[in-house]
Amino acid sequence: MSGIIQKKIDEVKSIVPETMSLSNDFIFGIVAYKYFFNDGRFDKSDFKNSYVDGPNDGGIDLIAVEENDLDKSLVLIQSKNIQDVNSKDVIKDIFTKMAQTVEDFKNEKIGNYNERLRRIYREKYDDASDDANFSIKLSLFLGFDKSQDYKDKIQEHLNKVESLQDFEISIFYEKEIIQQIESFEEDQRFVPYGKVDIFKDHGTISNGNNGLLVNISAVSLRELYDRYKDEGLFEQNFRYFIRNKKIDDQINESLKRKRDRFWFLNNGIIIGCKNYALDGDNIKLTDFSIVNGCQTTTIIGKYKGANDNFDFPIPCKIVKPDKEGDEYFNHFISEIAEASNSQKPISDRDLKSNLVEQRNLQKMLQQDEPKIYLEIKRGEGILKKRNLENWQKVKNDQLGQLILACCLQQPGTARSAKKKIFSDKATYNRIFKRTQNKALIVDILKLSDIYDQYVSNSNLDETNSNVSKNGKFSILAIICFLIKNKRKLVDITQDRPEWVLDVCADNLDGELLSPKCPDDFEKILNSIFNQIIRTLTVLFLSRDKLETSVTNFFKTDKKYYSTILERIKTEYLSDDYEYERLSEKFDLIFK
Repeated sequence: MSGIIQKKIDEVKSIVPETMSLSNDFIFGIVAYKYFFNDGRFDKSDFKNSYVDGPNDGGIDLIAVEENDLDKSLVLIQSKNIQDVNSKDVIKDIFTKMAQTVEDFKNEKIGNYNERLRRIYREKYDDASDDANFSIKLSLFLGFDKSQDYKDKIQEHLNKVESLQDFEISIFYEKEIIQQIESFEEDQRFVPYGKVDIFKDHGTISNGNNGLLVNISAVSLRELYDRYKDEGLFEQNFRYFIRNKKIDDQINESLKRKRDRFWFLNNGIIIGCKNYALDGDNIKLTDFSIVNGCQTTTIIGKYKGANDNFDFPIPCKIVKPDKEGDEYFNHFISEIAEASNSQKPISDRDLKSNLVEQRNLQKMLQQDEPKIYLEIKRGEGILKKRNLENWQKVKNDQLGQLILACCLQQPGTARSAKKKIFSDKATYNRIFKRTQNKALIVDILKLSDIYDQYVSNSNLDETNSNVSKNGKFSILAIICFLIKNKRKLVDITQDRPEWVLDVCADNLDGELLSPKCPDDFEKILNSIFNQIIRTLTVLFLSRDKLETSVTNFFKTDKKYYSTILERIKTEYLSDDYEYERLSEKFDLIFK
């Protein structure tokens, strides 16, 4: 086992006491889950709500929900920290066992599976399956490495298995796992130095000293792929290589039969670099990465069919920034990558990234202390800034969720319909075209971070932990509802339709946390979190047959108003004794 993987296994043991009794082979899968599906995080609540390995586990170690700007997927994970496998059928059997488990859950034939698997599978499935583009992925992590030829043969073998046709299959070997870990540990990477051959007699087109359009050699591009594919060649292409059978088949067909027409049939590639120099029949590149054309380059690099040594020209644009400085360079490369990529549909978040309200919000949050670094465009590198508190770094979609839940009191939408933040015009306008108040945003981010730390370090049982994990936006919304009530911004004596309108009004302003907070205010806040979590757990359990899962309990705004806030009103605001106890805590820490 590599040193870096062992180091990460030891870190998991130190953070999550429940894993101390597990062997390194079991924790190997947790490390993979942490860096591939959980943004480099893993705590006690993650263990309770994702880890299913054990007797009768259906061939599954962990379950994740993978969400991006376009879709949600249920991901079933198996890991094998072994030196090798005896045959291709061993890997096939791993995937077919997971596929059978999916089929059994679909048909409710789950009596033989362990209780932990049944609970977590249902929770994660309910979370992911409401998305219009829902899919199920099967992922295998292996503790050894193999040649590309071996990997291709395994993939070909799996492609022939009928029971796997409805799943997206992924295998990650040791080297890929190490690279994923390193991508979280390091800043943006580039290939420090390289060169690419060109068809000199085809001529060049330049754009001053900052751009060059040339025809590069396909054989030379393949050499770049062989030498640097794992060393930063694609680091700045934020979509990387995404298997798309239709596109892949078209490129492979061109390589096999139409190399003389490839120039007409392919859009070519874009290389971003800090500097380049035309030197006869080649171009020398400094600190470079392919920012568009990952699909083309990968398929050319892996191609082993007919005519694989027959060279041909590929259109290539080489660009470098017109200003000095690493910050400008990273921004320049990110802009080129986003503007030029079309292998995967551009998301609504991408399309909004250059709007004036996004730029103004980013600038406003970063201007004065405390500085908040807002990522409005993928690849900006903001989230890797060092020496900052966690709450000082946030993506615009995450901030949108918090504003939607806390200020606008729509925690169900924030949790389960995040895409609406950018796809629905009315929702977007309410979040980002409002009058932004930095003091309010700072305190919402702090509340969110303190909550995350509480959940990470708490010793809640499985049900309470499940509520705390899935109910984050509702719990933060409840805190803000109670602040609105404290500030007399809502009249709860009205009938529900009227007081709900008050609750949803965008009238929360200024600091939330009192400047006179005691030193132990986080303990008081954690006590409030704990109290609300336990109240919601009791409420969830009391609804028994009305709720299929904790996930569904927190899925809609309507249920938040009609069920959750009604219970909060009854338990905390209508009972004089409970109201007085809660007010004492709120008066200490909230304005």
